[in-house]
Amino acid sequence: MRTSWPPITPSPTPPPDRSAGAPGPRADLVDLLRGALPAEALRPGVDVRQVRPDGTVVHGGGTSTADLVVGADGVHSVTRRSVWPRLPGPRYVGYTTWRLLAPPRPVEGSVETWGRGERFGHVPMPDGRVYCHLMANAPAGTRVGLAELRERFARWHDPIPALLRSARPEEVLQHDTYELPELDTYVCGRVAILGDAAHAMTPNLGQGACQALEDAVTLAAAVDSHGVPAGLAAYDRARRPRTQLVVRLSRQVGAPAHWRSAPLTVLRDAALPLLPAALLGRSLTATYTWAP
Repeated sequence: MRTSWPPITPSPTPPPDRSAGAPGPRADLVDLLRGALPAEALRPGVDVRQVRPDGTVVHGGGTSTADLVVGADGVHSVTRRSVWPRLPGPRYVGYTTWRLLAPPRPVEGSVETWGRGERFGHVPMPDGRVYCHLMANAPAGTRVGLAELRERFARWHDPIPALLRSARPEEVLQHDTYELPELDTYVCGRVAILGDAAHAMTPNLGQGACQALEDAVTLAAAVDSHGVPAGLAAYDRARRPRTQLVVRLSRQVGAPAHWRSAPLTVLRDAALPLLPAALLGRSLTATYTWAP
């Protein structure tokens, strides 16, 4: 930890017209999507063990077949590993991530603070609570609890220590940060993958779930318009270039925050305040603006 306060840097934000929407708790989105489904469409507790290109799914309840199988099963996707067993797996990017929701308190917009190999960001939620994310260089598998985080960030500027003091241990989530190498295709036979299963990315742009939602809308529209084989091909053509671009952009945006070299961080801290805010906005506009 540096003895001086780390520099405050604005986190990437949507264009001024708010066309990218407003932040909100992910749990609310999950409840909204789940509420739109008929109860019989969900089968919680069933583990998928194998997926085949012909639409066969082997799972804990037996075997099922379908005209279309969509693998939205995350960075360690069983669907991807079943259909493309020779593909390289996810790559650990060198830092772990904690997320939490702190009780309501006034904060100054969406801000991310960078140190040497670690950072802290906060985003106000519509209900007054504050979403916080923390990242730090660490070997994969390292586990650190709230007490250690409070100590680690105790000398950082306000409101960081106060946000951590107000948090509850049971609300802190920690996940190691992975990304996927670029795949040659997101489809095979009657199977498509989307979201983290297809293009897991670092959280630096807040685009993981957003890109998954774009995938789902595009896939549904393509299959509805063209049928399964042609629709899957159209989905792959539309989504692979955009999502792989966002993966690269997210990696590049976050890399300087994890520099450990003193000369490099001094140079970074001096240069960042000199960059025009409009330059950052223009470079990210394509990420945050999308239409089906």
